[in-house]
Amino acid sequence: MKYKISELAKLLGVSTNTVRRYEDMGYISAVRDEKSGYRYYNDDDIFSVMNAKMHVKYGFSHEQISQMQSFSLEETIDAYKKRMDEMDKQIAYMTYLRHRLKDDYLLMNKAATYSDIYEKMSLTMYTVIYKDGEKLLQEPERLQKLGEFIYNSPEVLHTYIIPKESVDNGNFRVCCGWSVKEEHMDKYGMTENSYTQIYKGKPSVMGISEVPADIGRLANENPEYLKELMIGKHLDYMKEHNLYLNGDIIGIVITKVRDSGKNVIYMLMSLPFGKNDV
Repeated sequence: MKYKISELAKLLGVSTNTVRRYEDMGYISAVRDEKSGYRYYNDDDIFSVMNAKMHVKYGFSHEQISQMQSFSLEETIDAYKKRMDEMDKQIAYMTYLRHRLKDDYLLMNKAATYSDIYEKMSLTMYTVIYKDGEKLLQEPERLQKLGEFIYNSPEVLHTYIIPKESVDNGNFRVCCGWSVKEEHMDKYGMTENSYTQIYKGKPSVMGISEVPADIGRLANENPEYLKELMIGKHLDYMKEHNLYLNGDIIGIVITKVRDSGKNVIYMLMSLPFGKNDV
């Protein structure tokens, strides 16, 4: 059966301009009737358009779909196999990314509902520092590893590290870095180098803190105030329960939001502890 362009457009639920675009892309080809001068399409064109629309849903580019019009069965099978492999990688990536989204969602809900301090075993973290206090760290191998953490892992964490010695000696110092959970190092094909610091999981005092987004300014102008905001309630808990700080403090950034006209950061602070002898 022969179809005019208007008839084909109605059958496919598209405009006549879309039909012309399909023809320009090589998906279909009209034949001109020598007697009437009209250009007609046939039943095969209907299948070709619907097949192309399905290929678009599969994620093939228009250039690939155009090339596939002349593919053999073997070539089409090979194209499908490659696309399935790409989709498997995309699905895995989105699955991993959803895990991070869910973790952030749960932590944000925790921040919105209560701010209790609790004890829990922390996770082992692999961290690369890019700022120590006011000192920016930019060695080539450090920057290479930072880039690997940021771009290879969909679950990379922005972290603040407070060295134990800076708390013990009263010289409160905040370091910034990117961290990846131990189980994600192999998952995302990441490796260690001399700039990778490993923070082993330890019994820790945990709780969510809200601090102004300009942490750097506070660290310079009023470090004691920043200390109180970040870990004041954690230290109070430790004192009340006869605990002592047993390692560097890690703060995992949950989110940055606008609150009362100011930018604030919510972070999960984790203070490793030991128990004093009673």
